[in-house]
Amino acid sequence: METNMLHYRIAERGKMHALDKNYKEALRHYKEAMKMSQQEKDSELFFQHYSQCVMETLELSGAHDQVIEFCENYRSFLKDKEQNVLVRKHNAFVSERQAIQHVLREEQDEAKVLLQEIQKDLGRGKQPITDELLGWLQRGYKVNRDQLTRLQKKHNYFIVRKESVNPKIAMDLPEGVSPF
Repeated sequence: METNMLHYRIAERGKMHALDKNYKEALRHYKEAMKMSQQEKDSELFFQHYSQCVMETLELSGAHDQVIEFCENYRSFLKDKEQNVLVRKHNAFVSERQAIQHVLREEQDEAKVLLQEIQKDLGRGKQPITDELLGWLQRGYKVNRDQLTRLQKKHNYFIVRKESVNPKIAMDLPEGVSPF
């Protein structure tokens, strides 16, 4: 991937904002990067990555309803795709993220249904967070935010991490630019 792609540079700056917990600026950068990447030949890959960044940022900012809606829309979009291994894995990833939002909203039953669907489709041992979280929920444990965060960090759930961001190429969006 060329590092001179403008959308990539803007997304990297969005990641830096996310790490600084400036979620509003992170979202502004990600959404502009998504818009700009639509002209690229690998636009689906960029869209997938940037959408994960958006969902992660929304989750960390506490916008669980928005993440659930985003996940539901994305999962219905994936239903229309040919069901190959990559699509099934991505659907599992998005379903897992949605289940986590339900746990954070104390909606264990909704989370359990999604996690069971993932295990049924992919089998045990493919999604460690799904396996562990489902085990806790099936045993009737009430999972709190701290337990969930430890589980997420243990399995590198968050894709925006300090070691994965390249600040040297990051580029700020001009203040007047609003992709909303």
